[in-house]
Amino acid sequence: MSSTKPLPAALKRWAEQRIGPVVSVRDASHSWDRSRVWDLEGGSGVHRYLKVSPSVKFFTRESRAYRHIVPALGHTRAPHLIDSRAQDLVLLLTAVPRAPVKELALDTAQWRTVHQQAGALCARLHEAGELDRGDRVKAEASLISLGKRSRT
Repeated sequence: MSSTKPLPAALKRWAEQRIGPVVSVRDASHSWDRSRVWDLEGGSGVHRYLKVSPSVKFFTRESRAYRHIVPALGHTRAPHLIDSRAQDLVLLLTAVPRAPVKELALDTAQWRTVHQQAGALCARLHEAGELDRGDRVKAEASLISLGKRSRT
């Protein structure tokens, strides 16, 4: 298990500008070292997730999927993108009011359905085609920002 990763103050301020005051923060990262995810609880008890992508490539792919694919799943079936910030590779997401698939006791037929749905979503992502102008601008801005940070 990895050690707890504190949420950088600048990212907490950025999130609070979008969702209001955060009353508690819990490290929700996976056990691999590059995972950086936090569960943010608001004053009304609503949970949101702040995720820092491990690379520009991951950020671009994930933010594109949240904009183009996830809305087709419906409001309660997947997290939705609240906002993103390319210069920090950060995504602010809604929470989903259920357990992750890996925590469910699914039988073979149910797992088959999950895999079929995942395959259909992958096909839809591929059908979305090349990055659109907005995707490309965000990706290029991320690269420029990262280049400036690595020189300082």
